[in-house]
Amino acid sequence: MPERIYMVSPDSKTLSAVEAVGFLEIGVRERTDLERWVTAHPNLLGEDLLIITTEFDRFDRSSKRLDILALDADSKLVVVELKLDAAGTLADLQAIRYAAFCSTMTAEDIVQLLAAFSRCSEEDARKKILDFLRAEELPDLDDRPRIILAAGSMDDEEITSCVLWLRNFGVDITCMELTPFRLVATGQTLLVPRVIIPLPEAKDYLVQVERKEVDRGQKATRPKVNVEFWATIGEVFGSLGLPFKTTGRGSSGGNYMQITVGIRALHYEWLIRKSMSYVGIALHSESSDEQRNHTIIEAVLAYKENITQSVPLEFATGKFGRKWEHVEFRLPYEGEYPHPSLAPRAAEVMKLLIERTWPIVQSVVKK
Repeated sequence: MPERIYMVSPDSKTLSAVEAVGFLEIGVRERTDLERWVTAHPNLLGEDLLIITTEFDRFDRSSKRLDILALDADSKLVVVELKLDAAGTLADLQAIRYAAFCSTMTAEDIVQLLAAFSRCSEEDARKKILDFLRAEELPDLDDRPRIILAAGSMDDEEITSCVLWLRNFGVDITCMELTPFRLVATGQTLLVPRVIIPLPEAKDYLVQVERKEVDRGQKATRPKVNVEFWATIGEVFGSLGLPFKTTGRGSSGGNYMQITVGIRALHYEWLIRKSMSYVGIALHSESSDEQRNHTIIEAVLAYKENITQSVPLEFATGKFGRKWEHVEFRLPYEGEYPHPSLAPRAAEVMKLLIERTWPIVQSVVKK
């Protein structure tokens, strides 16, 4: 990243210099500022995370404090270690220790932690987790938490070398810089998140290489039919000629797979509803603006008759979470998981849903 960038005025087209600065230089503190920012805006770390707790210190025979403990969309615990400047801090070793401590946590443990952190009942905390994961039951947490090291500067060769070495052994560890920039003319500060390891442009390839050997040992424990179902859906959907792509998340054995459409907080999605034995083929609106979600879904429902024409499946709508809304076709299946032979049908129904609702969504969003 360049040491100096420029902001262009939309009116005069003049340039204003923006310079890189250090957190200490502008009076930012680790806990009262950086930790608070990340807790309020977890996507600073490059993904959707549910914050479970902060300043966690209930480790046996230890006075250490874990900055942030979170849950990702794939039901993995995420240990977040924050530093104003990573140089000379041994942040990698701290994070590894915390990940080891957290490796024995259960789903009920994180329910209790979230309830205490959010000051709500355990029932409400459980619902928050289920809504975040779009699941109907709490997941079984594995013993391999992810690690994110985030700092204003990650200029420490010892840390980055250690991280690259650990990734070769299947440890999911990410380095991020949260670089502050100051607008010279006004003194305002911009915060620019950037993934250092793995490099974004090589991430897909690196992850595949790093996990190749690890996956050999894990595949036997994954629900094979479920993995094949998502793989088949991705292949069939990709051949249908639509301008959208799947996220591929379901291929890891998860219970859903999304289709991004380039609109914030809105996507299409397949979701396995195990308790009711159906695959939801859905449009999700997940904005923090409850009225926006309702407006989009109501506009879609106004064309329900056209949307459901020639599709002999139940078509339902409803809320999930406190603000989000969705509409979905429900494709029933038999057994514990949908069989891969059902995937082409799920892909075809999704194609119809997109073709019949996407113009409606666009017309609402553009207003």
